[in-house]
Amino acid sequence: YERRRCALVNAEPAAGLLGKHDEAAKNFLAAIIASSDDAIISKDLNGIIRSWNDGARRIFGYESDEIIGQSILRLIPPELHHEEDIILGKIRAGERVDHFETTRVRKNGEKFAISVTISPIKDDRGAIVGASKIARDISDRRCAEESRFQLAAIVDSADDAIISKDMNGIIQTWNKGASQLFGYKAEEIIGQSILRLFPEELRHEEEEILRKLRA
Repeated sequence: YERRRCALVNAEPAAGLLGKHDEAAKNFLAAIIASSDDAIISKDLNGIIRSWNDGARRIFGYESDEIIGQSILRLIPPELHHEEDIILGKIRAGERVDHFETTRVRKNGEKFAISVTISPIKDDRGAIVGASKIARDISDRRCAEESRFQLAAIVDSADDAIISKDMNGIIQTWNKGASQLFGYKAEEIIGQSILRLFPEELRHEEEEILRKLRA
């Protein structure tokens, strides 16, 4: 009895210390979630929102007291509501949804591009009880991509020759206008020296051009 009592007494401070560490870890994780720029949201298996961080408020526009307890469908355009059925089906099966790019809607009605990662939430017994969602606004990235595509289309369809080269005079890009003007196809000339386009007696011009570019 005495040995057992001593063991229990000695175990109490260790258990208390472990509890403090667990509490500190939980507080630290809560602070990470609260301060994240990404939206971090949890929902139950019926799609009802259970938690909402400040990143979610910034991205979607809803305060936590406006949206917690509401259906996640409030964030999904009506024409994409079917996505939620698919997502919940995967979550119930214990599957994770990684970097799913789609469209969501803000409180003001604006639709925007978003990338979401969704993971199952399990209770202490390992049963799936909900899902956590990390969502990132990628609308700026999409706009930049669209601008690049538009610029590329302009360059490609221009009647003028538009060519790029590196600082050693090696051709890097070649548009259709260049093919029409010089006669080379892109696959024939990319990777070749720009000097192929110069008459022999004028090749010294390229040295001066490159010198000015380096300056």
